[in-house]
Amino acid sequence: MSDETVINSSVAEIADATISRLIAAGLIDPNKKGKQKRINWERILAHEYTEKFYPEIPHWYRIEVGAIPGDGSDPIYAKTRRWADCVLRMPDHMLILEFKMKAEPAVVSQLEHYQFLLPETPLFRKYKELPVKIKVVAAMIDGATRDFIASRGIEVEMYKPSNFEQWYKQTILKEK
Repeated sequence: MSDETVINSSVAEIADATISRLIAAGLIDPNKKGKQKRINWERILAHEYTEKFYPEIPHWYRIEVGAIPGDGSDPIYAKTRRWADCVLRMPDHMLILEFKMKAEPAVVSQLEHYQFLLPETPLFRKYKELPVKIKVVAAMIDGATRDFIASRGIEVEMYKPSNFEQWYKQTILKEK
């Protein structure tokens, strides 16, 4: 585009020309639609469940667990820090909740790790003498997975949030 063409062109025309050049250069794929907004299904599950069953209990959502090494400035530490979905301060214990739309066996090691890390978390050090219990809240779980989780002493509860049907159609049935 020459300088004269730019001066006599509207913003829309310049934008169209720029987009055409980017497509021609292979930098933009005209067939791709814009990214769909990612829905955090489990966050909705967590909020609905906690508000329904523990509305008066102090709780923290998406909370970092574990000690902070050194001064906390290690860039790898920021990438490897563990995040519990929800921690509740019950009258006689601490309760870590992990929310899954579809529970898988891997949640066992995840929760056991959080249980180990919680007493070392700066925010929760004052409660380190309290027992730490762990629980999975799932919208969907198969019998074998439920039995495996329960065999490890982890409580399992089923709870279907308001977004369950939408999640099921999009994720399990792959409908849009």
